[in-house]
This record gives sequence, structure tokens and C-alpha cells, in this order.
Amino acid sequence: MPTTHIIIVAAGTGSRFGSELPKQFLNLCGKPVLAHTIEAFRRATPDAEITVVISRQMLPLWEELCRNHDIPSHRTAMGGATRWESVKNALASLSDAPAGSIVLIHDGARPLVNENVIRHAAACARNTDGAIPAIPVTDTLRQLDDNEVLSTPVDRTAFRAVQTPQAFMMWRLREAYTLPYRPEFTDDASVLAAAGFGNIVLTPGSPENIKITTPVDLIVAKAIMETRCNKGQ
Repeated sequence: MPTTHIIIVAAGTGSRFGSELPKQFLNLCGKPVLAHTIEAFRRATPDAEITVVISRQMLPLWEELCRNHDIPSHRTAMGGATRWESVKNALASLSDAPAGSIVLIHDGARPLVNENVIRHAAACARNTDGAIPAIPVTDTLRQLDDNEVLSTPVDRTAFRAVQTPQAFMMWRLREAYTLPYRPEFTDDASVLAAAGFGNIVLTPGSPENIKITTPVDLIVAKAIMETRCNKGQ
């Protein structure tokens, strides 16, 4: 039985992207965005079991795309109304997985994640409460007051931008996801922290590990991928 499990969350509607087709299914250099994401994990963790979380209404399209693009084999789980619910559903589908398994949870719309980011997070999850990739914030930051009118500058060196995959032990995830949903559960690390697992470490992320959210992001992703191809990566 696999000792590493990958959960790729791809059940979103992509409303911010402004396309009728959710962004994870859009074409990126000849393949769906989600196909590139799956391939990145298959290269980095060839023995891991991959579960892709898909909305029920998009499952027929995804199955067709898999046939047309020779996408690596994987399991599927049904998405929920929120990211939290989608991850919970994926964990339920892995009920037979050992408690000591490592689980990496990744956004389906982050197709440019590299092997080092994946492996660093996985390696640090076993002896901590969790590991999350992060990069320094390069933009100047200001904090709004309670009325969201005035703002003050903050020291950006004290902040990091969080990415995925986020890595945890299976038993910790299962315990944390028994909590009822809260609006502040914006990622898996926030769920673990609410459950009392506070020793969550930061691991090296990558500026190229962007999340495709807008049409501009898709253009940037294409440019990064083409640069990698030219370098033979």
C-alpha cells in the first residue's frame, strides 16, 4: 500500500477567471492545466497514489480529457461546496490508507510546481505537525484599520506567501477534519492549527509555483513552461 498520498483539489468553478470552462481544464501548451499538475507529482513521487477531486458535473469532461491526453492514472473523489469539504471527501475516500502515510494536498491550478518543492514538503511532514511551502513577499504591504479606510505600512520581511502542496501525516489530517467548517479555513494548515497542531514549518517554495487565477496567470504559466522546454527541463 502506498505510504504517500497526493490529493489534488480541482473542483472549483474558476469564477474569478471569467471563463465558462473552469481554469483547471483550460489548455496550457497542448494539455489541460490539471494534466500538467498530475504529471508534476508523478515525476516527483512515482510511487504515490494520486487522488483528484473533481466536481460531479465536470467528471464526464475530465474522463474525456484523460482519454484524449493520456493523463497518468489516478483515483477521483467528488468535490464539495468548499475547498474544505472537497478535502474532507478525499480523505473519506482514503479510509483504508495507513495512519502513518504522508499526505500532500495541492491546488489543481498550480501546474508549475517543481520536484524540489514537492519533496521538501513531504520530507518535513513526518516529524512535524505539517509542512507548507512559502516564498518571501516582494510587494510593499499596508494594513487596513478596522473601518478599512486608513492604512499603515507593515514590515514585509515578517511575512511569507503560502503555496501548495501542504504536507501532513494522515492521522493528523483525519483528526483535524473532524472539526466543523469555519470560514477562516482557507487552507489545510489553518484546519490543522485549529485542531491544535501548531508545529507547522515553512519549506522552500518557488516563484514559478503560481496559482492560475486570472487570464494573465495563464499567459505567465505558458511563458514559464516554454522557457523550461527551451532549457530542456
